[in-house]
Amino acid sequence: MPVWCFAILPVYSLWSAHAGEVVTAPVPEFSSPALIPYPAQVTRGTGEVRFKSVHVYASPDIPRRDDLMREMEDVFRMSGIPVSPERDRIAEGCVAWELRPDAGMQGERYVLSVSQGKVAVRAGSFSGFFNALQTLRQLISREEDEFFMPFVQISDEPAFALRGVMLDVGRYYMSPAFIKEMMRRVSRYKINVLHLHLTDDPAWRLEVKKHPALTDGAFHWKSRQPGRFYTQEQLKDLVEYCARLNIQVIPEIDMPGHSRSFTRAMNTDMQTEEGVSILKDVVDEAVSIFPGRYFHMGSDEVHMTMKDFVPRMAEYIRGKGKEVVVWSPGGPHDKDSVLMCWGESEVGVRMDKEMKRIDSNGFYIDWADSQSGVYQVFFQQPCEVPRGDEKALGAVMPVWCDGNLSSEKRVLEQYPFYPCALTFAERVWRGSSTKRKDYMAQLPPRGTAGWTEFREFEERLASHRDSFFRGVPFAYVKQADMAWSLVGPFDHRGRNDMSFEPERKIAVSYRDGDRILTWKGTPVYGGAVHIRHLFAMFNMHRNQYRLDHWPTLMSEDVGKGAGTCYALTSIRSPREQEVWLMFGLNGMWGHSGGYRSARAPEQGSWDFSGGDVWLNGKRVKPPKWPFKSLPWGGWGKGRIEEAPLTWEGYFFRPPVKVKLRKGVNRVLIRSVFGHWKGDSGQRGWFFCCIPVLWDGIHYREVPGLEYDPVPDAR
Repeated sequence: MPVWCFAILPVYSLWSAHAGEVVTAPVPEFSSPALIPYPAQVTRGTGEVRFKSVHVYASPDIPRRDDLMREMEDVFRMSGIPVSPERDRIAEGCVAWELRPDAGMQGERYVLSVSQGKVAVRAGSFSGFFNALQTLRQLISREEDEFFMPFVQISDEPAFALRGVMLDVGRYYMSPAFIKEMMRRVSRYKINVLHLHLTDDPAWRLEVKKHPALTDGAFHWKSRQPGRFYTQEQLKDLVEYCARLNIQVIPEIDMPGHSRSFTRAMNTDMQTEEGVSILKDVVDEAVSIFPGRYFHMGSDEVHMTMKDFVPRMAEYIRGKGKEVVVWSPGGPHDKDSVLMCWGESEVGVRMDKEMKRIDSNGFYIDWADSQSGVYQVFFQQPCEVPRGDEKALGAVMPVWCDGNLSSEKRVLEQYPFYPCALTFAERVWRGSSTKRKDYMAQLPPRGTAGWTEFREFEERLASHRDSFFRGVPFAYVKQADMAWSLVGPFDHRGRNDMSFEPERKIAVSYRDGDRILTWKGTPVYGGAVHIRHLFAMFNMHRNQYRLDHWPTLMSEDVGKGAGTCYALTSIRSPREQEVWLMFGLNGMWGHSGGYRSARAPEQGSWDFSGGDVWLNGKRVKPPKWPFKSLPWGGWGKGRIEEAPLTWEGYFFRPPVKVKLRKGVNRVLIRSVFGHWKGDSGQRGWFFCCIPVLWDGIHYREVPGLEYDPVPDAR
C-alpha cells in the first residue's frame, strides 16, 4: 500500500464554525492549483506526487464505465498525460489512478485522494465520478515532461442539484456544433443542465413532423435566420452528447406567450381549441426526444384569454411522465409546478419559497457586462437559501437573445458568457451563506469578509482564464485592488457634456450653485463602478424607482435624478510602458437590444451621455466607431434591436492604447446621466476603466500596478 503523506491540517468545510464572518462561502486555504468550483471539504497534505504517465484501474462495475473512460481520455488529452501501456504493473514514473464504486455515496458526491504513487476516486454514481474527474483535471500541473499533483484529500458534493445554462435559440439559432462546444467547456465546471428555449416570436426551431409549417422560414422573422431549425435527429444527438457530459437537456416550448411564429404558421392562436390540439401533437413528439425529468412550458408575458390553457397543457405534459416548469411570474401555475423565478430585479416579484423553484434572478447575463457581471453573480444566493433541498432545486443562467446578433460567436463576445458561467458554477455548487444586494452593484469595501472572498475567487478565475481559455473570449481582469474617489453629482442643467471644476483642478471641495460637493470619504473598489444601477431605476418611464434595490456608494447622493459625477484614481507604474485601456461608460445595458440602454456613442465621443476620461491631464481619445447612433422608436417602430451590436460595449470592442509613465499616473473620469439630444433610454449610470494587456482576444492584468484613490489635495 502507498504511504500517505498528509500533515495534520485543518479541514476546510463549507460552513466551518472557525471560518469567522462569511458572506458567501469560506475562503479556501488551498488555492494553488486553482479549483472552480471549490470543493466542499479539502485537506491539503505536505508535498506532491510527480509522475510521467498514468496507469488507470477502473472497476468493471462502475456505472457507465465507457463514458467515464472517454472522459478520462479527455482529461489526459488536455493535460498531455500519456497513459501507461503496462496493464499488470506500474512502470517507473507512473502513478495509478483507481476508480472504485461506493454504494454508500448518494447523488453527485465523490471522494478523492492524491498520495504518493496513487490517485483514488470513490463515488456511487456516474455523476459523482464525472465530477471527480473535473476536479482531478484541475489538480494537474506540468513542468516540462513531468506532471505533478498536490497531496490532497477531497470530499465533495454540490449545494444545489440543478446547475444550468439557458440558451435562447428561439430568437437566435445556434448550431449544434457551437452548442456542443459551449457545453463541453461548462461541463468541466460541473454545470449539469442545458435549458433550450426552442420557440419564440421570431422563429420556431423544433422540428415537428406532424406540423412542418412551424419550421417554415416563411413564418419567421426575416432578420432572425428564417428556416433554421433543429431536426429531431440533431436534438437526439445533442441530448446524447450532453448526457455523456453529465448534462440533462430541458426543452422549453413557450406557451401561450411569445408565440407569434406559431400563430403565423398554424393560422390560429395557441389559446384556442385548435391551438391546444396542435400543442398536444408537439408535446407528443418532443417527449420522445428529451428523456429528462423536466419539460418547460414558459407561460410568462402573455394576456390569458383561455383561462384553463395552462392547467390543461400542464396536465397533458405531466401525463407524459414529465415535471412541468413554468416561468414565475407567469401564467396561473398550480402547486405541482416548478417555478423558474426571474422577476425580482425586473418587475419586483419575489420568489415563492413554498414552491419547488429554480432561481434565475440576478443571473441574466444579457443584462451584464463582463467586469460587474462577475461580482453581481458572485454575491447572489441561489433560491435565497444557503443550500438546496426538495424545494430549492438550484439555478439557471439565461442567455437571452432579444437583440439580434451578427453571428453565433457573438454569444461569447458581447455577452460575458465564460467569466459569468464560471462564477455561476462556483456559486451554485458551493451555495452562499447570504444574499447581499448591497454587493450586487458594487464590490464590498476593502478588508471586509466579502471583499476577501471575492478577491480570492477572482485570483482563481484569472488562473482559469489563462490556463483553459486561451484564444477564447474571456474579457475579465482582476479588479478588487482598484479603488476610486467619487464626487458629485454636479448639476449639468440638461447639458450632459458640461465641464466642471474637477477637470481643471483637483481640490478638497467644489461649489456647485448653492451646494458644496466633497469627495466621498469612502473609496469605491473595482474597475467597474456603478454610480446607480439600472435596476434602481426599475421603470423610470412609469415613474417607478427602487433606489435601495441594488444600492451603491452614490445612491443617496444621486437619488433618481440626473447629473455629472467624477471618479479619480492614481495608478503607480513600476516603469514607463504602453498598455491598453479597457474603458466604457453607461453602455449597452441589455443585449436584449438597444432599447434598455443609452444610444450608441457619436463619433469623437466616448458615449452618448457626455462622459469622458483623462490620463495625466490629457483626454484619451475614443476609437472611430463602426456604427451610427440609432434612435429608439419603441416596440414595433423601427425595432432598433434588429441592428446587431458591433463595438457598443466596452468589453467586446478593442481597448485603446495608452502610455503610463513611471511612477504616478492620474486618471479622471466624467460619468454622466441625463436625457438629451432626444434620448430617453432606460439605463444605468456606470463606468469601467482598467489598464490591461491585450493580444487581440485575450485580456490580462498589467503586472506591478498599484492604485491610490485619495485625491492629491487631501
